[in-house]
Amino acid sequence: MSKTSFPIGIALSSVIVAAIMFSWLTGFAFVDSEPDESELGATTAICILIGYLIYLLRYFLVNEGKKYTVSAFSICIILSTVGVIIYDQQVGYSFFNSDWVMEEALLASIRPVIILLLLNEFFGVAERGINKIMNAGQDYVTSMMRIGIIASLPLVVVNPTYGLGIFVFVPTLIIFFILYWASTNTPLSLNAD
Repeated sequence: MSKTSFPIGIALSSVIVAAIMFSWLTGFAFVDSEPDESELGATTAICILIGYLIYLLRYFLVNEGKKYTVSAFSICIILSTVGVIIYDQQVGYSFFNSDWVMEEALLASIRPVIILLLLNEFFGVAERGINKIMNAGQDYVTSMMRIGIIASLPLVVVNPTYGLGIFVFVPTLIIFFILYWASTNTPLSLNAD
């Protein structure tokens, strides 16, 4: 595993899609003036999210540090879901509840990811310091975990709406493992028996 440069495309697309999802959820963008006529705004936001996930799956499959990026991606979404569940248990569910606030639910969803990112950066500084002292190789696991954490932002943002993030995450992970297995599995005809 060699040291790879930070993928700016993944970071920018993650932040842009997370901002689009945030603005859709809070009502700043993609809100229909006549909600009874069509669901164009929700469809547009979901299509953007699906396009991002396809782009992300392609990156995960060709990345040599995929086990770190995919595990960090998965942990972030799972912890985000736990944060939303804890918020729902404290306040009550969003259905017919005046105490449930989207901004607070988003904060409860994003907070675990921010904590993980800060912890990852702290351990990354320590890891790089130890590697300089020991003259070890340039294998920085924390930088690959950072990619997975940042890549999870759009799904973390959509988590408060009926657990949409976790429902999108499960098929995404299944598709990743199917594609990964297909790309690494040796056909039976090539096995030397």
